Amino acid sequence: MKIHSAKLSGEQIWLSDVEVNQLGPGLILEECEIFSDCQENALVMSGVRMHGGRFVQQERDLVDCQFDRVHFDGVKFVGRFIGCDFGNWDSTDKGLIARCDFTEAVLDDCRFLNCDIETITLPKWPCFAIVNPAEARDFVMGNAWPAKTRITLDVYTDVDPECAASLGDASRMAKRDGIAIEDLRERLLAIPGIRIRD
Repeated sequence: MKIHSAKLSGEQIWLSDVEVNQLGPGLILEECEIFSDCQENALVMSGVRMHGGRFVQQERDLVDCQFDRVHFDGVKFVGRFIGCDFGNWDSTDKGLIARCDFTEAVLDDCRFLNCDIETITLPKWPCFAIVNPAEARDFVMGNAWPAKTRITLDVYTDVDPECAASLGDASRMAKRDGIAIEDLRERLLAIPGIRIRD
């Protein structure tokens, strides 16, 4: 699938993992739906503006995808996104991602960059977000954590100020460290900038 230099409205775009899908440059999607079964190396999005609509990652997790040349505005995300970055480290354009809805998504090891996180609707617990994680680093590194959770939180907070939020999946962290998820939640709640939606 290759689409560029076009403006589409109300369309469905189906992306398969059997080929490299190239969306953009010069692609504007208004109230469109993207249905993706791609791994990261089968999806190239650059110079895309998506207004409204849905981005549905189907059965396959989307892992380590960098959405750094895509403007998402008012998009609903569905599916599992692991290690993905939304936004751009270098941009001062806070419109790269805004007013998006992740309530039907799983976000783990994901980051939102150079954006107003207050406009983003985050997933519910066991997803959690550390807003302005660089500011939480001193607290995280100054407290005792289960071994693997400490490593994860170290990574989440060892970021530049352009990172508006780091997100993780507490159920995975608790299982990996062999602790009760309720205990982990209590520990996480002490982190400055923590966001948990019930």
